Amino acid sequence: MMKATGLLMSIMTILFNILALLYIGRAVQLSVQIIRDWGTVRQEPLTRGKQRLAEQAAFFIGVPPSVFIHELAHALAIWLFGGQVVEFGYRVFWGYVVPAGTFTAVQDWIIALAGTLGSLGFGAAIWLALRHNPSRTLQYFGKRAFRFQIYFSLLYYPIFSLFLPIGDWRVIYDFRATPLLSGAFLVVHLAALLWFWRVDRRGWFEMPAFETLADQQAYESSRSAVARGDEAARLRAIDDLRRGGARQQARAALTDFIQHHPDSAAAQLQQAALLAEGHNAIGKDTFEAASRALTLGLDDPNHVAFARELRATYYLERGDGPAAEAELDHALAAGDFLQPSLRADLHALRSQAYRRQGRYAEAFAELQIAIGLANEAGNAPAAARYAAELRVIEQNARGLWRPPPAEKKQTI
Repeated sequence: MMKATGLLMSIMTILFNILALLYIGRAVQLSVQIIRDWGTVRQEPLTRGKQRLAEQAAFFIGVPPSVFIHELAHALAIWLFGGQVVEFGYRVFWGYVVPAGTFTAVQDWIIALAGTLGSLGFGAAIWLALRHNPSRTLQYFGKRAFRFQIYFSLLYYPIFSLFLPIGDWRVIYDFRATPLLSGAFLVVHLAALLWFWRVDRRGWFEMPAFETLADQQAYESSRSAVARGDEAARLRAIDDLRRGGARQQARAALTDFIQHHPDSAAAQLQQAALLAEGHNAIGKDTFEAASRALTLGLDDPNHVAFARELRATYYLERGDGPAAEAELDHALAAGDFLQPSLRADLHALRSQAYRRQGRYAEAFAELQIAIGLANEAGNAPAAARYAAELRVIEQNARGLWRPPPAEKKQTI
């Protein structure tokens, strides 16, 4: 048994070192990027790109000092009880402390817990230091770094210790050695996890992103109007949260809004949009929310078209081309009242509906319209995606249909 444990420890040490080297490489890349673009990073607004950068920095840049603090907290506890630190192992993304001395069961328990308290304290310190920073990007980094330390310390590390023969939590929850301390801390631990789950679901660790400073200022204006009881502004603010990636905040705010305004068509459409995001397919709940929005009555033709688009996608994913076509016909009836980018998406979807029915000539024509509208909207990636779909039609429908010949330019 001892030999097997020793072999496992050797294998894990090698794996941890390899992962640490890979992580160090990414940490250096991120650090160089942030230092080089420091002025832009700090500058408003917080964009989706800066959100992703802060998320990565919370791990790759935030973890190395937290590991050092974690192991230092162990060492301080050892010294506090008159022991010695024989070896202080710091591998940037993981570490260990080897103590020497005679400790009671309670002292061993405190030494084990000290590392977790150090990690949580480090995360809280980052958040407290940055929460009032003028840069929303740095504020967001502080929140995400704090969230990661809570998640790692209270959830990931305990699970890790449960399945492997090492880890502080094996000592913290050694009920045979410290039944009272372990039992009392279990209550505290579960309460902390419940708090974390609740605030995370409310979106406390989120911040919405905006592509322009004007968008961010418009959101702030909406929030001010919300405080004055403006319901339309409240929905605009919820939509800004959703579009800005603060989905949990948007979901919590929208749930509260719908409880007080169950007959709001705009709120039901927001619900459909939220349910659709982050999923590869349109679920029945999204379909039903879009249907409720249409039944209650939407004023904006673009909103009507978006609800129809969600319903059409639901039908397409279930192979019902005719039903999807009917939805898209209704949506496109608004014509020029629709935004070009939305019209492009609708035509591309109608192309898929036609393909489901083997109507390749019409599908080809719909994609040509979609490409023109995407170019009009300045959406080059969408235009490229539709062009790729054109080539798919040409390849898959070979022998069943031939594309129209390209127009030849006449010279005089």
